Amino acid sequence: MSADPRLTPARADLAADFLRSVVEAEAYAKGTIKQVSAAAAAVHAAPDRDSQMVTQALMGERVTIYEDKDGWAWGQLGGDDYVGYLPSDTLDDVGPSPTHKVGVLRTFLYTEPDLKSRVQGAVSLGAVVSATGTQAEFTSIAGSGWAFTDHLLPIDYAEPDYLTTGVRFIGTPYLWGGKTSLGLDCSGLVQVALQFAGIDCPRDSDMQATALGEEVEQNPSAVQRGDLVFFPGHVGMMLDEQTILHANAWDMMVSPHPLRYVIAEIAKKEKQPISAIKRLV
Repeated sequence: MSADPRLTPARADLAADFLRSVVEAEAYAKGTIKQVSAAAAAVHAAPDRDSQMVTQALMGERVTIYEDKDGWAWGQLGGDDYVGYLPSDTLDDVGPSPTHKVGVLRTFLYTEPDLKSRVQGAVSLGAVVSATGTQAEFTSIAGSGWAFTDHLLPIDYAEPDYLTTGVRFIGTPYLWGGKTSLGLDCSGLVQVALQFAGIDCPRDSDMQATALGEEVEQNPSAVQRGDLVFFPGHVGMMLDEQTILHANAWDMMVSPHPLRYVIAEIAKKEKQPISAIKRLV
């Protein structure tokens, strides 16, 4: 069991019951499984909308909730075990098992199977839904309206090349903690791309550097397409031997850069600009 507070549902006053013999807390809770009903739920570091958003949970993700108080639910995400506070109104009881995932950057949910009907919201790539039927070119989504059928993929679909997913996000604004087509951060981009390819991936770049792939020589001239290059607090994916794709604060969006440029910029602040190179295939 990791003691990392990002992955450990434990506070001084409350902890998950399965940690009873591991951590000391004033009380323990078994937890209740909920499901994200919003298009994306912001996960905060504290029960305060002005607190830092540490990540997001996409529609359909299961969350184990250990406390629901004053409009905030404290719990652990099912997709990557991240712990934080979600607005209670973004969660609902668990519905039918998901049958499909969103296969485009973003798709609208309509009130009726008609492109002229009112739009209820938009869900991002990788969100999971339960289909209950079809009509014309639309699919009925349990509890969420209608989606364009061709924007959905079977739940077990895995994109063969995670870089194909990554490049689809080019131009998406940088957003700390983000994981959607409206905004994401460097490790969020990597996580979304890898998970869409059926590869388990933790949330933050330091976790990814430890958990993913095989470490190779930290030699920029030896990198290959698909390698993950890690820097202090940052990560990107190699599109080829010279170009890295990353959500970055220079452009404030997802964009490709020459690897040599990124190394030079980071070297202005860090003695060791590259902290690891990991190869997944």
